[in-house]
Amino acid sequence: MFLLIGAMMHRRSVTLRHCLKLWGLRATLSLIILIRMTQRALVSRRLPIALQQAVMQCLRNALARANAQLKTQYPEPKISYQQRGTTAGTAWLQDWEIRLNPVLLLENGQAFIDEVVPHELAHLLVYKQFGKVSPHGREWQWMMGHVLGIEPRRTHKFGVESVSGKTYPYRCACQLHQLTVRRHNKVMRKESEYRCRQCGQVLSFSPGTIAER
Repeated sequence: MFLLIGAMMHRRSVTLRHCLKLWGLRATLSLIILIRMTQRALVSRRLPIALQQAVMQCLRNALARANAQLKTQYPEPKISYQQRGTTAGTAWLQDWEIRLNPVLLLENGQAFIDEVVPHELAHLLVYKQFGKVSPHGREWQWMMGHVLGIEPRRTHKFGVESVSGKTYPYRCACQLHQLTVRRHNKVMRKESEYRCRQCGQVLSFSPGTIAER
């Protein structure tokens, strides 16, 4: 009988510890979500309302043109200002979301909006029309030039001095790349390797190389 009671108490103790672990995990996840929501709200508040309105106007005009040309009814993508580093913007295909760099947006204003918003929208539209294809291939170039009526430029030329962190030079067969500290460390630990989107060659660390412009 004592053995039975002891076993029952042990099981209850294990169950209680399990519940406490689950509660702690859920609390941690809730805290992370709350922090991220707060960060997003703070970023949005730092951007002038007029600038955010200009972003949405540009997006809606480009989307309306695309829907008319393609005879589609694609919904308005979500816009967030969470992009970091020297990247001006990114298109999150499956989330139907465009993330913009708030620092570069503030520094470059309308020029940033006119170039980056249609660029990232084109990525989303290409994904809907053609599926997963080369990021800046002929489908994207057609979407930019023929549908949106904008010169298809793969990279921006905005100054990035205020958002540039420490980077490491890497080479492929066709150009020089700058990898972040995080990616460089992964390469050094042999956890990852990176390939050039142009030539497909694995990037190799090239210390002492002068940055090309």
